Amino acid sequence: MISKERVKYMTKLAQYDEKDQRQRQRFADYFRKDYVAIEMLKSLVTGTAAFCLILGVWALYDMEQVMQEINRMDLIPFATWIVIRYVAFMAVYLAITYIVYNRRYTKGRKELKKYYARLKKVNKLYQDEEGMPGGDDWEV
Repeated sequence: MISKERVKYMTKLAQYDEKDQRQRQRFADYFRKDYVAIEMLKSLVTGTAAFCLILGVWALYDMEQVMQEINRMDLIPFATWIVIRYVAFMAVYLAITYIVYNRRYTKGRKELKKYYARLKKVNKLYQDEEGMPGGDDWEV
């Protein structure tokens, strides 16, 4: 006999599995600090690449002035100007990364707990239906 309650829980489990399960599984595999640190390292690389791209586009856009000033330019203040902007850009970029991935981890962990609670409920429904002795061996 088909149990409507069990079908309801199994449908919710299937919907969860349809989503990006690999991404959600990372929430179970990592602690929050490790997950956020990995994402911040990725963001450090992509942020550096983005800054270099922006700097290159700026140099191409202002190429005429750069070519006129290149011989008269004092490189130390110019390099300092670039480094200060790079540090400011990366500080903002990494702060946003930290906030986004910290929230994403929190939300994913809550969804993972709901998933395990539903698995536990479906297991209990199967045991009740078949008259098997219960065992609460599902832990989060």
